[in-house]
Amino acid sequence: MFLGQIPTRYLGFDGGEVNWIILLVMIVVIVFISVVAKRPKTKAVSAKPSGLPLTAEDVTAKLFQPTNFREGYDQRQVDELLEQTVREFQRLDSERLELQQAIPLGRLVSHTAPVLTPEQVLNSSFSPTKFRNGYSQDEVDDFLTEVAAGLRQRMDENERLRLQASGGTTQYGTGATSN
Repeated sequence: MFLGQIPTRYLGFDGGEVNWIILLVMIVVIVFISVVAKRPKTKAVSAKPSGLPLTAEDVTAKLFQPTNFREGYDQRQVDELLEQTVREFQRLDSERLELQQAIPLGRLVSHTAPVLTPEQVLNSSFSPTKFRNGYSQDEVDDFLTEVAAGLRQRMDENERLRLQASGGTTQYGTGATSN
């Protein structure tokens, strides 16, 4: 039996009020379903065992919890920074491969200009969002700390390989590396 078929005098409403209430409930349900349906699907990214270096693929695969109706970071801005970090990880990996091939030959390998430094990652700021989709600020901040550490680790490893390839001197003429 439908609510519209129940005598409305028992509900305390006249027939017109019941129709408006049903219409309002239907609108609320439709809006709720459309908001949930538009929410980006998030897949669980398995936590990397500690000690394994972050890769460009890890950055590409990273998904953040979207924010709706609470403050988050502008998704476009975060995605642009992550694209730059992917390019930097790829540049550092390419440089590492070149350095590893140069070691047996005693060849010098020059530095290539970084796309992004760990300091730039840590000092990034994003526009806040409140009534539009954003990314969870805590998740983004934690991941960017991880990204900066991964970049620093790659840079240090490349500098160590550069020293090894050059026989103890860097292109700057010293045997010391800075941490």
